[in-house]
Amino acid sequence: MSIDFTEQESEICNILRKVTTYLKETKNLPLVELRIAGGWVRDKLLQLECHDLDVAINSLTGFDFANYIKEFLEKEGDNNQVNIHVIGSNPEKSKHLETATMKLCGLDIDFVNLRKEIYEDSRIPVSLEYGTPEEDAYRRDITINALFYNIHTGQVEDFTEKGISDLSEGLIRTPLSSCKTFKDDPLRVLRCIRFASRFHFEIVDDVKDVILKDESIKVALNEKISRERVGIEIDKMIKGPDPVQAIDLIVNLGLYDVVFSPPPQENIVSGNLGAPKNCLIVAKILSWLLSDESKDYDIHIIFHQLNENEKRALYLAACTLPYKDMTYTEKGNSQPAYQYVIRESIKFSNDDVNKVKKLLSSVDFVTKAVSQNNEVLTDRRGLGLCIRELNSEWPTTLLFALSNELRPYMDQVKEDKEIKEINNKYTKFIERIYELKLENAYREKPLLNGKDIQKLLKIKPGPNFRDILNSIMEWQLEYPNSSKEECQEFIKNKYNNLQ
Repeated sequence: MSIDFTEQESEICNILRKVTTYLKETKNLPLVELRIAGGWVRDKLLQLECHDLDVAINSLTGFDFANYIKEFLEKEGDNNQVNIHVIGSNPEKSKHLETATMKLCGLDIDFVNLRKEIYEDSRIPVSLEYGTPEEDAYRRDITINALFYNIHTGQVEDFTEKGISDLSEGLIRTPLSSCKTFKDDPLRVLRCIRFASRFHFEIVDDVKDVILKDESIKVALNEKISRERVGIEIDKMIKGPDPVQAIDLIVNLGLYDVVFSPPPQENIVSGNLGAPKNCLIVAKILSWLLSDESKDYDIHIIFHQLNENEKRALYLAACTLPYKDMTYTEKGNSQPAYQYVIRESIKFSNDDVNKVKKLLSSVDFVTKAVSQNNEVLTDRRGLGLCIRELNSEWPTTLLFALSNELRPYMDQVKEDKEIKEINNKYTKFIERIYELKLENAYREKPLLNGKDIQKLLKIKPGPNFRDILNSIMEWQLEYPNSSKEECQEFIKNKYNNLQ
C-alpha cells in the first residue's frame, strides 16, 4: 500500500534518511533503521490528515538519535536553534518508554526506540532492550496502530498481519491476547473504546469479553493508571466524532464506575448512584437533537447552532448525570458528587465543574418553567428572569433539560406523540424568548446603579440595595422600552418609605 506525502513530510523523511547516512559514514554504530510508527501510518492509509509523527529507531534511544539530528543540522549549516525535550518513562503508571521530542520542518516529532520489554513476575518491565519491529508491533495497543512506514524502503509494514485488514474491515483488535495487552497497560482498554468511536469501528468480541468479564483488568485500570491519563482519553472521546458510541461502550462493558469513579464511601452524605444507562440514553437524545435527524422539529434550528465547547459540556453533563442526586463532604461542606467525579476521577478543570453544575442543577428549574406554559409565555418579566437565572448557558440548559425529559420515551424518540408534545413545548418556550427579544436578557444592566439609588432615595448603601436593584430589573423586563426617568419615578413610588 502506498502513502501520499505532503511536501513537509517528504522533507522530514529526506532529512531523516540523510542523518542515517551520516551516522553510517561517520560513527561506529550499528546500522540505524527508522520507521514512522502508529497513528500517522493509520491515518494516511485512511486518507486523513495527521500532524503527529512518531519515529521508531532500531538501535538508539530517541534522545540519542535526536541529538544526532541536531549535530547533523549544525554541520549542514542550519543555524536554527533545535530544542530537544525528554518525556521520562514511568513504569509504575504503565508509561514504559522514554520519548524525545523535537521540532523538525515546523512539525513536532517524537523519537523512541523499538521496544522489547523484559518481565519478571510483575507486569512492570524490569528492563528495556532494543526490539525488532515485529516485537515492537506486538507490544502496541491495537493492530491498526501497529503499522510502520519504513522510510528507507518506502513500504508499509504490517508485522501483526492483521493491521491492514482490520483497518479495511473497521475492526479494533489487540495484537497479542487482549488480556496480556491490557495488563501491560490497562489504559489500552479506554484507547480501544476511543479509537472505535473515533473511526466508527467495531471492537472484536474476544476483546469485549475480556473487558467485560476480567475484573483484574478493571482493578488495574482503576489503581495503576493515573486519573489524568484517564481524563485525557475521556476528553478525546467526548470531543470526538461519536461520543455516544464511546459512552455506550463504557456503560455496556461495565466500566462506568471505574472511569467515573465515585467519592470515597465514607464521604458520601446522601443519595445513590443512578443507573449508568441513563447517561447513555440522554447522550443518545442529545446526539439526535443536535443532528440532522431531528430537522423535522423546529427546535433543531436553535440547537444546531451550538459550538463545540457547548456540545462538550453537554456530553460531560450526560456522563455525570447518574451522580445528579448524590452529595458528599469536601472540607466539611456538602457538595454534589459529580463535582468530585469531574475534578478528581477524570481531573477536568473547575470551569468544567461549573458548566456541568449549571446544566445539572438547572434541570428541575427549567422543566418546571417550561411546563408552566402559558403562565410564563405571557409574562415577559417571568421569562426574562428565567433567562437571567440560566445566564448565557440558557440554550444548553434548555437542551439538556429537554433531553432529560425525553429520557423515558427513548425507544420511541423519533415518532411518539408524547415526544412531539414535549418538543413542541420547548419550541414554543424558545420561540417566545426570541419574540420578546429576551435572548440577551442575562446581559441587561439596571437602568439605575447604586449611586443613582443613593441620590434618588437619599439613603446609604445597605441590605435594601439588592432588593431595589432586583425590583429595577424586574420592572425593566416588564416595560422594556421605558426610560431612566420613568424608572426613577417607579422606584420613588415603591420605596418612598425609605426616604
